[in-house]
Amino acid sequence: MKAIAIALVAILAVFATPAEAKGGGNKRANEQAKKKEAEKKKEREEREARRDKIEAFMKDRDGNKDGSLTKDEFISGETDKTEGGKKFDEYNKNKDRYLSKSEIQNLLGL
Repeated sequence: MKAIAIALVAILAVFATPAEAKGGGNKRANEQAKKKEAEKKKEREEREARRDKIEAFMKDRDGNKDGSLTKDEFISGETDKTEGGKKFDEYNKNKDRYLSKSEIQNLLGL
């Protein structure tokens, strides 16, 4: 058993690169992890910015604060009620008589 352990240590010593032996073999992995974390942070910031824009759009319109807009709630914020009604119908893709947050996101072009 002792001989097998010694043989394994010897094999590992032969195949280990100098960078790995010094503990620097993770440099590339660390760089990739940092890059991935930066991408996640950027995605999170973009998602939060979209959420904030949707909430700002809905703030005065969503009278019952249910997170969606009825046609009346939507039109209340429009200067041209007829065009507002047409816009509501255009973006109410599932025809459920409410604009969901995802439909509002599309309406705002986010």
